[in-house]
Amino acid sequence: MSEIIITKSPDINKTDEIKYQGKQISFNLDDKNNTDNSLILIYMYLLPKFQTHGIKIGMTKCKIGETFWHGIKSRIHDQQHELALTDDQYQKYGLNREVIYWGICLDAKNDSFKDYEVHNEIKKINAGIAEQEQEWFTKIPADELINNFNSLRHKDENKKIYTPRKEQQECIDAMSNYFNKNPKGRFLLNCKMRFGKSFTTYKYCEDHNLERILILTFIPAVESSWREDLSHIKKNYRYFTDDNLRRSGFELNFEQEPYVLFLSLQNYLGKEKNTDVKGKIKQLQDIDWDLVILDEYHFGAWNQKTQGTLKVKEEKSEDLESEYQDKLKQGKDIIKHFNIRTIQTICLSGTPFKAIARGEFTDNSSFTYSYFDEQRNKYPKSEENDFTIINPDYEAFPDMKIFGYNMSRLFGNLTSSVFSEDKLLTKKYFSLNKFFETRQENNPNEPCTFIYEEEIKKWLEIIKGRSVFGDKFPYSNPQMINNNIHTLWLMPTVKSCKAMENLLNEDDYFSRYKIINLSQDEVGSGNDAYEYLMNNITASENTNKLGSIAITVNKLTIGVTVKKWSSVFVLKDLASPEQYFQAIFRIQTPYVENNKIKKKEGYVYDFNIDRASALLLKYAEQSANEQTTKLQIAKLIVKYMPIFINGDMSNPISYKVFYELAQFGDSNGIPLSKKITDTSKTTRMLDEETVAAMLNDKEVSDIIKRVFAHAKFGKTKTKTVPSRPEDGFDSIIAKEGRNKGYELGQQDYKKYVDYDDLQVQAEFEKALSSYINEYCPKDYDQIKATWYANGFKKGYESGVNAPIKKEQCGYDDGVKFVDEVKNKFGNNIKYTTATKISIDNFVKSFLNDINNIPKKYRGMLYKRWYCDSFRRAIKNNLNPIKEIKNGETIEDADNVLKHILARLFEFLYISVYRETTFMEIFNNADPNVFLEAVGITKKDFEVLNKYKVFQEDVLNNYIHDFFINESLGLKIDSQSKEAISQYRNSFDWFEFGLENNEQIDNNENIVNSNITTDNRNSKDEEKIIDNKALFKENEISFEDKTVSKAKQLEEKIKNLLMKHKALKINKISNLLNVSKDEINKVLNSNKNLFYKDLFFNWKLK
Repeated sequence: MSEIIITKSPDINKTDEIKYQGKQISFNLDDKNNTDNSLILIYMYLLPKFQTHGIKIGMTKCKIGETFWHGIKSRIHDQQHELALTDDQYQKYGLNREVIYWGICLDAKNDSFKDYEVHNEIKKINAGIAEQEQEWFTKIPADELINNFNSLRHKDENKKIYTPRKEQQECIDAMSNYFNKNPKGRFLLNCKMRFGKSFTTYKYCEDHNLERILILTFIPAVESSWREDLSHIKKNYRYFTDDNLRRSGFELNFEQEPYVLFLSLQNYLGKEKNTDVKGKIKQLQDIDWDLVILDEYHFGAWNQKTQGTLKVKEEKSEDLESEYQDKLKQGKDIIKHFNIRTIQTICLSGTPFKAIARGEFTDNSSFTYSYFDEQRNKYPKSEENDFTIINPDYEAFPDMKIFGYNMSRLFGNLTSSVFSEDKLLTKKYFSLNKFFETRQENNPNEPCTFIYEEEIKKWLEIIKGRSVFGDKFPYSNPQMINNNIHTLWLMPTVKSCKAMENLLNEDDYFSRYKIINLSQDEVGSGNDAYEYLMNNITASENTNKLGSIAITVNKLTIGVTVKKWSSVFVLKDLASPEQYFQAIFRIQTPYVENNKIKKKEGYVYDFNIDRASALLLKYAEQSANEQTTKLQIAKLIVKYMPIFINGDMSNPISYKVFYELAQFGDSNGIPLSKKITDTSKTTRMLDEETVAAMLNDKEVSDIIKRVFAHAKFGKTKTKTVPSRPEDGFDSIIAKEGRNKGYELGQQDYKKYVDYDDLQVQAEFEKALSSYINEYCPKDYDQIKATWYANGFKKGYESGVNAPIKKEQCGYDDGVKFVDEVKNKFGNNIKYTTATKISIDNFVKSFLNDINNIPKKYRGMLYKRWYCDSFRRAIKNNLNPIKEIKNGETIEDADNVLKHILARLFEFLYISVYRETTFMEIFNNADPNVFLEAVGITKKDFEVLNKYKVFQEDVLNNYIHDFFINESLGLKIDSQSKEAISQYRNSFDWFEFGLENNEQIDNNENIVNSNITTDNRNSKDEEKIIDNKALFKENEISFEDKTVSKAKQLEEKIKNLLMKHKALKINKISNLLNVSKDEINKVLNSNKNLFYKDLFFNWKLK
């Protein structure tokens, strides 16, 4: 490549004079920066061989000890696309560059001064003047540009004083009250990301005239925000960093003016710890600090109680050295570790869940402000569901929306190979970590490509809307695309980032975006990574790219502000609420330019929606007050952070559907027929109290017995139970693994009892992997080894938990607490549906106070079973005893409800109405049609639901799915086998199967229970008769004996289909008492009258 030559113009200013720290100082271009800080420089240059191209204005930073000329020259040398030249022009004109002016920005501590401010000022002063792309000005003299720059940099001394918002002032007042009573205490700011914690803390320091402030942080990349926020308070503080401590002759003790010292602990515990660390620490120990601020408190092991975040498998921070992170795991209190003397300590975090759960802070020693608090402030009438009124003080804070997609639905053929255990004692899920795994992670000699490369290419096509799944995806929906200009993609590993970078650059569409791989080695970490990112985002805007896609494992996902990020793609299995919310809230940073809000919404695209829902619920639960139930929290989430499933932006899910996702997982890949008749979710059949009450109610019981007696169930009576475990669970091999796992689990359980949640998971997975590798017979093939491993996992889980569960350690305390419940609610209180929420809230508030749990039961596992047995004791002692009468079983009731639900949706299929909710079906249905289709009268249905046995919100979601799929069916490509297969997999709610009897639907064995529709009286209306009898009563008689038998059969079928809209051959055959072969002949010989739909239903044309 040809050499780039950068020269100084003969007319360049050799010096620049500014007022720095109250003194007028002259700086020479060739001098070193000997100030206390890095300085921000503005430079201007032109191309000597192409002067009509204009003047380029740019910005760079000159580090302490670096010459000003070197800082400018090195920055200009790296520029290529910034020259806005074609390849030919670049070689002809772009290699020679002449610097005509340079200058230092006043108050160089303020990183908010950017070159674009100079551009904007020039445009304001020179109306009609526009810069070329890449910041080149062509129609304005150099002298005028320089004058504009000098005018701007001296304007208002670069101070922009903020007035604290209401919640910030409340936080300042809370700190003041606490430290007045606890002069040497420790206070927590538990405030959402983007609250303004650094400004709020500075404002507290200003109000209380604190002089010596030490900031200790894990994350070097947050340094710029601490520096910048000093310009928003009136009090002047000098700002020092580790760069100052490194300088010989610098002594903090000699500083007389108020100052802030910002230090990254990585420089003291990481690889650099031997670089004169002792001398620097000695300076810290010599100062009596007024305040020590511990920033990003959730991230580290500030003390033994709060460590944990770094223990998640594969989730070490890319921003931090591995040696440093290992040091943090030792968990010693950092202030004691360095023997620092301070009067006050303030801890800052957006997700300090572990510290709060451990009881380190109380309500009096903390201030909490969540995203939901912010939303209430932004929409002052939101409690009344009025979101039209917006408080202008909060208008710039973007609303968060979550779009959840179900990978099991998109890649059903992979589910067995990419399913993974979530956490100890929880469910399985589609593992994004496994889906995006690379070959190189298993074998370093393999290429860095995805194991499921073809499926991931297909996934890229899907999210572009180029598949049978439609256009409701991030890069096909126009509204989404407009919000996806600059996005963040979270990947599982560094290698997966590289593999994804390659695929995106090879893709015809995504290659039009600037692909920024933040996880590659040369990017660096902290501020270096941040500058790399911002330079590439600028490059994307300057090279006519559609936008940028930043790919990372976790680099720049904590404490970093990137205003232009407006969407985040979650493509990995995040392990904790802390990680999840630190990552997704990167996109909630306000973005305002020239008083115009550039970002009103932040979009989260999560391709593991059930796992995301569980984390959302956990986050909100930990952020809410102690008296809040999970369902109330679910309501809060869907109200202020709406969740849309599979890209449907018109209809966010209800709080009960969200709760179902969080508790049970996404069921989108399951046919509607199975979802509707899964009474564990669509009804309250697992609530023994509700079922007992129903069966003890004569009116309800009579209906159940009547329907059950007349509906001929082909299946044996079964009770609703949890779904069957994984394949091979009942095999001898799985039992062998389960027995061994149980044995070892019982041996190991004691080592888990004192761990917190994340530690338990990490140690548990480590032990599982080691044991399975040791004990699984080597001669087993892959299937047998999988069965053994599945069994071993279940056995080991049970073994670890059995001794603790068996202990029932909280039961006795729960029995004693019953008296407290009675004191609160009265001696006659019973645990019923009506009182359940009140009692649960009261118990929850008691158990949430860690001091109410005996010390030996505060570890993660013990605490779980202590609380479980505590609650069970209360329920057992307050639960009214109800005996189910002889001859009436829960199994009967369960089957009846399944039958009615299946028939109810069959009614939907044949109905001309398009109801949108469960109750609208009931309210709008014609009584006779409803009776005929469902098998009971509307009055009977109302009686049956008097105990609210149907989960209406869950059913409403399924009804919505029904109509979405029905609409899709009208547009589907009938020639595409894949389209038909995918469509039927999600929509086949009848589940009748194939016409060739490869599959037979169980519902075919249930003979329809209909009721006569002619000349009914109230008594006759309740009489249930056989469908065949019904048909025969209404059967058309044919007087013309000359009409052929086939013609008669054709007329009968026509009349039958006019009445029932759509029927399978099996059902037509049963109703007419004619063989299927005869029916088939008539249907196929009269295709001008009849046609078969995607579900093999026959209909009239």
